[in-house]
Amino acid sequence: MATDVIMPALGVAQEKGTLLSWLKAEGQSVTKGEPLMEIETDKATVEIEAPASGILTNVTASPGDEIPVGNKIAVILAPGETATPAAVQDPYSRTLPQRKETAEGLPETAKPTPLAEPAAQTWHVGERVLASPAAKRIAKEKGVDLASLKGSGPSGSVVAEDVVRATGAQAAAPAGPLKVKETVQLTPMRRIVGERMTKSKQTAPHFYLSMDTDMTEVTRRRSALKEKGGQLIPSINDFILRASARALKGFPSLNAAFTDQGVEIYSDINIGIAVALEEGLVVPVIRNADRLSLQELAKQTHELADKAQKKRLFPLDYEGGTFTVSNLGMFGVDSFVAIINPPQCAILAVGQVRPRVVAYAEGIAARPIMIMSLSADHRLVDGAIAARFLQEVKRLLEGPDL
Repeated sequence: MATDVIMPALGVAQEKGTLLSWLKAEGQSVTKGEPLMEIETDKATVEIEAPASGILTNVTASPGDEIPVGNKIAVILAPGETATPAAVQDPYSRTLPQRKETAEGLPETAKPTPLAEPAAQTWHVGERVLASPAAKRIAKEKGVDLASLKGSGPSGSVVAEDVVRATGAQAAAPAGPLKVKETVQLTPMRRIVGERMTKSKQTAPHFYLSMDTDMTEVTRRRSALKEKGGQLIPSINDFILRASARALKGFPSLNAAFTDQGVEIYSDINIGIAVALEEGLVVPVIRNADRLSLQELAKQTHELADKAQKKRLFPLDYEGGTFTVSNLGMFGVDSFVAIINPPQCAILAVGQVRPRVVAYAEGIAARPIMIMSLSADHRLVDGAIAARFLQEVKRLLEGPDL
């Protein structure tokens, strides 16, 4: 029995997918479970397995096509079956443009373009152009031929504004329109990220808080782990993730979402880590981050970041986040504010750790300082609560017990 090959749904909110490539050619035999095609969603690139064994036929989608979820794009024939032509009205079939014909059956010829009406002329008296003294003076300075202008003054006389307008038009003519080097099509990921971030800024009333954090203890612990060797060294971001997860346990209003039915407060603390790719932004999720040791958390972040860079994330890897951490410190950024990742209600943005001269022990000293900035949804979170949350993250990072 023939089996339809359809565009699958890899996420709850996915409506379309882009076919990147067929891994089998039409007419080839395929085995159930082997890679059949590669598709791209707004989050990842995924290999899709063949749903049955047989011969691949009736392929109606080509690489680069964006296809609605559930649409049939090919058929796998069982042994002994014969192919039937693809539907004539298939949205992915390639058709040649049709030539219009007249009632006599001959090709329609182009209609002649009507001539433009002659423009109104400037009034002349004999061979002299009627123009105001100011117009004559400006025309002489700018090298404008008064006879070429259409006057807007009395009896069609040229006034100063006509000359100024003409000199502006002449200056603009050599410049011309902006030259477009190329037009780059939006990837599904870039388009979805743009839509979601726009919706977030339009619907969630953001407010922002920033706080300096002394990262001396974090850098000391990382140095000690490096000296021991033989294990995965947690990054500075891993310490930040752990501090955020532990702090959220005491601030449930930041681990929540605003809905039409009310505020949903989550029992699980699932931290998203923003990863920048050429195609856009992805946010893989560390589930139950508050229950993980620092080493377990470091292992998961390393694996998820690697999968994100290789575009091998699956829906389970990026769904269900309750809070997000975005770190641009590796790019030399000191501080920034981030847009909330809906439906979450807060995101923590962190910059680089670098020595700064600060007040310390009744004097001044150079200490490794990091700036944290929290973006929060004012519908769920008040400023005082957000400030206390930042203070708790700071306390955990600066203390010895993280």
